[in-house]
Amino acid sequence: MVGVVGILVSIAGSFIVFQLAQAEQQRFSAHLLNQIAQGSVKPAAISVYVNDIELAQEILASLQINDLILAAEIRNENGVVAETSLKDLSGSPIAFALPHPFLDSDVVGELLVYPDNVFIQSLAISDARNSVWEMMLVSMALTLTMYVAIYQLLSRPLIKLSTAFERVDPSNPELLEKIDIQYTRKDEVGFLISGINRLIHAVRINFVAERRLRMRTEKLEQRFRLVFDKASVGIGLISTHKGILLENPVFHDIVGQICSLHDFVNMFDNPEVVSEAIHELRTTQQSSPITIDLSYQNSEQQTRWVNCLFALVIDQRSTERNDDMLIEVILNDVTERKEKEAKSKYLAQHDALTGLLNRHGGEIKLQALLQSITNKTMTAVMLIDLDNFKPINDSYGHDAGDVVLQETAQRIKRLFNDDDDVCCRWGGDEFVVGFRRDVLLPSALETLCNTLLHGIEMPITLTNTQHCAISASIGVAVAYSPTQSLEALLNEADEAMYQVKREGRSNYMIV
Repeated sequence: MVGVVGILVSIAGSFIVFQLAQAEQQRFSAHLLNQIAQGSVKPAAISVYVNDIELAQEILASLQINDLILAAEIRNENGVVAETSLKDLSGSPIAFALPHPFLDSDVVGELLVYPDNVFIQSLAISDARNSVWEMMLVSMALTLTMYVAIYQLLSRPLIKLSTAFERVDPSNPELLEKIDIQYTRKDEVGFLISGINRLIHAVRINFVAERRLRMRTEKLEQRFRLVFDKASVGIGLISTHKGILLENPVFHDIVGQICSLHDFVNMFDNPEVVSEAIHELRTTQQSSPITIDLSYQNSEQQTRWVNCLFALVIDQRSTERNDDMLIEVILNDVTERKEKEAKSKYLAQHDALTGLLNRHGGEIKLQALLQSITNKTMTAVMLIDLDNFKPINDSYGHDAGDVVLQETAQRIKRLFNDDDDVCCRWGGDEFVVGFRRDVLLPSALETLCNTLLHGIEMPITLTNTQHCAISASIGVAVAYSPTQSLEALLNEADEAMYQVKREGRSNYMIV
């Protein structure tokens, strides 16, 4: 490549040198011809002044001897004084004025010199050709010298370096060895080899470290994937714009084929609670998670409960690009716990025998009932005590007594079955009923009490052959203000009930 470039440069240079040398030789010939002619001007002027034709002919002959001059002639004001035998009429002569020998301001004639253009041109070409050959020889010698020097000092080491570098296998760290081409000079190639060896060493170290890190990462990913897929809780990553991005099998089993955030929110029985939680995460950008217990209907239309943990996944790049937000959602099925809690709460507030509210649960419901008193409704508390209940236990046994309590509870519940009605077993054979109705006339309230009494007094079947009947004493206290305490109201009803017992039982009293 260096040789080709050298040859091309030599050719281009030769052409330029040829043109310059030819032009220079032509300028030199013209200058020389001018000097020769100038030397003949004064003798020619004298020959014209004295009209000496022989002298003029000798002067022209001396001029024609020079190879640069083809022909010449001397003229005066009358015409040609003398001329040479050869004359190039096609060429343009060079005219020289012939001054007066004694008066410098006067001219006596002129000397016309015809240059030999063919000779001058051939001389210029010959001289230019010689210059070109000289330059070509020098250029070839320099090119050859440079080629040998470059090959020995640069190309040969680089070829060895390239061959050695091709044997380097970056996919196999064991073959990433330093390059050794027996080059010891401290020049640019030596620095290049040293730099490549440092690079190979660094690549080997990084390759080994990266491979170890990749193996470790793959193990961690496998463990994470195993934990993620085998987790007992549902784990999902949800984008507010793109919906569910990632989910494990448990999450999919709970959520199903839902993909969008909107559908995920609306799968729950209380979607507004989920929306509020997501809105809070979006507006506050808080890092602490939000935990909520939520219910939903599964594919079999069964109510299930999950503990939902919502956590914001901070992504600065996503935040800067748009308002998209990533939310990590963990769903833990707590249906069994909720059922146990509901069962425990039910048992804590209900009587196991009759299924009515017990005293504790009744007090809570009655308090709520009293707090909702308005001037458009009438609220009352009824205390019911069974008459002569102990003889039934003594005569028929405690199982029969349980049957009487259960049947009485059902008869009370059938009469007071509105959503706001509160029916509870207060203890033993005592029952308390709280109810709210549109404002009743006293006669309507009395009718309600009589209906309850007659319902309780109906015979109760104990076995196929045993029946019994029982009565009750009822005290009713009407509440007129939400500030009235439950305890005071129950005391009034209790006093009324005992007054009924004192007066013969199986009756009611309204206070």
